[in-house]
Amino acid sequence: MLNGTTSSVYQGSSKRLVVALDVGTTFSGVSFCLLDPGLVPKICNVTKYPGQTILGSSKIPSVMFYDLSGNMKCAGAETTLPEYEIQAEDEGWKRVDWFKLHLRPPSMFSIHDSVKIPTLPVGKDIVQIFADFLGYLMECTEKFIKDTYATMTDALWNTLFSRVTIVLSHPNGWEGPQQQQMRRSAILARLVTDTPRGHDRLIFVTEGEASLHFCVRGQFIDDTKQGFVVADLGGGTLDFSIYEVCGQNPLEVRETDMPKCVIEGSVLVTQRACTFLKEKLKKSPYGDEKTLEQIFRKFDETTKMVFRSETDSCFVSFGSPRDNDRDRGIRGGRLKLSGDDVASFFEPSIKATVKAIEDYVKTCSIGISAVYVVGGFSSSPYLKFEVERRLQSHNIRVATPDGQAVKAVADGAVSFFIDHYVTARIAKATYGVQVHVPFDETKEDHMKRMSLVFTSNSGRRRINGSFSTILKKGTVVHETTEFRSQLFREQYLGCSEIFEGNILAYVGPGDPPAWIDSMKLSEKKVLCTIKADMAGKGREEPEQISLTGRKYKTYNYEIILLFGGPEFKAQYCWVEKGVEKRGPAEIVYEKFSSGV
Repeated sequence: MLNGTTSSVYQGSSKRLVVALDVGTTFSGVSFCLLDPGLVPKICNVTKYPGQTILGSSKIPSVMFYDLSGNMKCAGAETTLPEYEIQAEDEGWKRVDWFKLHLRPPSMFSIHDSVKIPTLPVGKDIVQIFADFLGYLMECTEKFIKDTYATMTDALWNTLFSRVTIVLSHPNGWEGPQQQQMRRSAILARLVTDTPRGHDRLIFVTEGEASLHFCVRGQFIDDTKQGFVVADLGGGTLDFSIYEVCGQNPLEVRETDMPKCVIEGSVLVTQRACTFLKEKLKKSPYGDEKTLEQIFRKFDETTKMVFRSETDSCFVSFGSPRDNDRDRGIRGGRLKLSGDDVASFFEPSIKATVKAIEDYVKTCSIGISAVYVVGGFSSSPYLKFEVERRLQSHNIRVATPDGQAVKAVADGAVSFFIDHYVTARIAKATYGVQVHVPFDETKEDHMKRMSLVFTSNSGRRRINGSFSTILKKGTVVHETTEFRSQLFREQYLGCSEIFEGNILAYVGPGDPPAWIDSMKLSEKKVLCTIKADMAGKGREEPEQISLTGRKYKTYNYEIILLFGGPEFKAQYCWVEKGVEKRGPAEIVYEKFSSGV
């Protein structure tokens, strides 16, 4: 058994608070840890929320109601209370759910065009919506901690909150632009301040890596000689990661292949059911919008999660004994569905899960012993049975931590901060920068690009548009490994000394071409823009005179990139009197629209 449970005491000199907010597509939860000097850290869950009918539950619906003025009226478990549902209907409140999917990357915009993601309230963008929900979760967390710990005075809470570490989890397929949006939401919700120190107190972790930490800390992983897959099957996305143990004292785990993310979570099962039922009941007295909404909700809450076999019929209980339409399978307020029909709603999600794991089987040289399945969707008996059955030929065991899978991401996110088991990750793309190189008229590829040739301030002919690789796709990257790009710039006096440059990602097959214009549009993207303030830095050469008679300076500096953590980081450095100096580089991501 792989023992990852931390046994060391907290070595800090003062109390600290770590809070992990897991905002899921359908359900959300919070885990936290009060770090006390000299004590072993213990991860706890928030288990009291307003409106809960099931006491002690650590999850609440990711749902909010907004009034016509754009004010949030209630959230979470409160949205399921009859009094709020009636008030929402009477006053025209807007129900907001599945809002997390509005943050999805542009690469996922075209996926499942038939799936209708609910719109946001008029005048509110996703950053504001996400901020409202983060703020609500933190309010609940504050009240729970104050009610639970007798010594938690307002003064102590204020002290702890002033230096709290917030951990936000997100799907494997989300990167810098999504993290930037989430950071803006956290600042808007006043979880952290918009300062360098405030930014440092907010950290990100992928749902796959959080789930790994949950499994290791809970001692669910029992094979250290082969690779293993962690599958977080959630409401919106299915996230897959593959790891191997590379050290046990202390415990160290590393990725062996790139994480995967597929939008095929449990909400897609419900969407397919809705499409089917609308057609089935379109000529029925029960095909009106209000009744259909009730049927959809009952299917989502009960039928979907208890379905076991395509050979058995199942029922959606939605009405009273007086509700009957035998031609369409409605008797006594219960809608009958064949097992084959319900199984068809699950099939794309099952196929996506099996394919992701089988793809790992093909690439893992040391073999795969098990798949550890967590997330709310993993509690579906039919999903788990079918995944197990279809993986039998690979001799892979499918394991689900009993009764605890729904809190895996929140608990694992706290463990990520405390334990930090993962020491190396796989580069998802080939990263590099556009550079200019000396022009060589004897080279055919240079002569083909005469429009890119220019004369520098120093009189040298150079050609732009060359791709300089910094990090190759598939490389195992340790968290502390630095990747450098050596640059120089000749700048006229009086011009801005804030230098900007794009970090490019090549996502096409094989090695990248030497020239950026040889890449297809679908094979390249701008990862981000790096800004460096080089005023008075990076130059030891004297001022020079250009061919046009203008004075210019030559700057020599390097951009330092760190790809090894969940969040991309950058610095810049220069040499001053033989000593390397460093400064923080600003990372700017393009803003994007959710497209829905």
